Amino acid sequence: MGLPRARFLDAADVEAIDAATQALLADTGVDVHSALARKALQAAGAGVADGGARVRIPEAMLREFLEKAPREVLLASRDGKRDIRVPDGHTYVSTDGCGVNVLDLETGERRESTAKDLAGLTRVGDALEPLDYQWPMCVAGDVPAEIHDLVEAATALENTTKHIQHEALSAREADAMVSMGAAIVGGERELRRRPIISSIQCPVSPLILEQGSTEALIRFGAAGVPVAPMSMVLMGGSSPVDLASALVVSNAEILASVVVSQVTNPGAPIFWSIASGPIDMKTGSFGAGSPEMAVLSGAGTELARHYRLPSLIASLGCDADTPGFQAAVEKMGTGMASLLAGPDTVSGIGGLDTDNTMSLEQLVLDAEIVDYVQRVLRPLVVDEETIHLDMLKRLGPAGNYLKEKHTLLHFRDALWSSKLLLREGFVEGRPNEERVRDRARARVREILAKHAVPPLGTDVRKRIWQIARSGVGT
Repeated sequence: MGLPRARFLDAADVEAIDAATQALLADTGVDVHSALARKALQAAGAGVADGGARVRIPEAMLREFLEKAPREVLLASRDGKRDIRVPDGHTYVSTDGCGVNVLDLETGERRESTAKDLAGLTRVGDALEPLDYQWPMCVAGDVPAEIHDLVEAATALENTTKHIQHEALSAREADAMVSMGAAIVGGERELRRRPIISSIQCPVSPLILEQGSTEALIRFGAAGVPVAPMSMVLMGGSSPVDLASALVVSNAEILASVVVSQVTNPGAPIFWSIASGPIDMKTGSFGAGSPEMAVLSGAGTELARHYRLPSLIASLGCDADTPGFQAAVEKMGTGMASLLAGPDTVSGIGGLDTDNTMSLEQLVLDAEIVDYVQRVLRPLVVDEETIHLDMLKRLGPAGNYLKEKHTLLHFRDALWSSKLLLREGFVEGRPNEERVRDRARARVREILAKHAVPPLGTDVRKRIWQIARSGVGT
């Protein structure tokens, strides 16, 4: 049985990147702006500059603490129906996140996002079968800045039963998010057993672990909440312009974060995670839909596998500002290439405009792309039951297989059927793309009108919103 896979690195490539990463961490090190983390790293054997942030991690120490990281991670769902345990050979898909704008479904206007927009995006995501878990897709721009992260967490948790992966910018926010999750599942012990939340914590490239995010990582680790330290290297900006060098910088940032996690909380669930790509030298913008980003994500998947860590990679990115040809090319290109590497989890659906703008229409379109790609990735089974030699011999030349009972019984499993894409041919006055987009918008409206998310209990809902508005957990 063949399994479609692409290789971006051979064994020698992986060893070379690993060796360069070891040398970079041991000789140059990373700047760690958390005194709490520096103290723990120094006690574990790292070299810490007197009065400074620089931390050097010897090879032996790196190896020791990489071994303490768990090989499997559970991303639990609120109702237990969409639990994700990785790795299991399947790639699980999340939304994009943190957009500051949305495309209004009815007017097409690009405007600042609100908490109401986030609720709608999350509810539509809850209904989409190809989507396995969710990031809060847009910023709650209509609430005070000091609590918007927590309002986003509460809004997402209320509007889906799927796993929620967000971000905390401080230990205080991490504590509050842990309290929200614990309120829903019945306490911190149960949250440790079934973490319905996880977090992205981003190093600042190149090679900086800033205080708030690092201490949030530590707090999440103490609570048993999975963390993905997502490296966002800019080729030509925060690394040399070559792909291999960008991989080394990303790998160093990620592994340094893993070491912090395991030094402070041995066995804390953690991912190897990358969303690195190039600067467009014409515009200065980030190339979210670039082939280089797809290659870095694919190669990153292989590095994660080398370290026996679950992987989370950026995929299905685009720089187009509206749904259409450019968005489709970039999303299919980055999605197909990176998913062929076999990552455990990917994020990126629903986003436009280099992740700055989120779209209900694009969310539905991207779910269709994911479904298409997952069909391509399905193993091609070759055995007696799929060759059907007896049927081939029986019908022989000019055989008509449409009349066969087997075709009627099995065509839905054998053949992918699109919910949005068209095969009906030319329609006068109705361009193909216009019709597809109309169908996507109609699907959004149908979901918003009919899809009901099981509600949180009254007391639980009151508690998580109390935490969100006060910014304080237990």
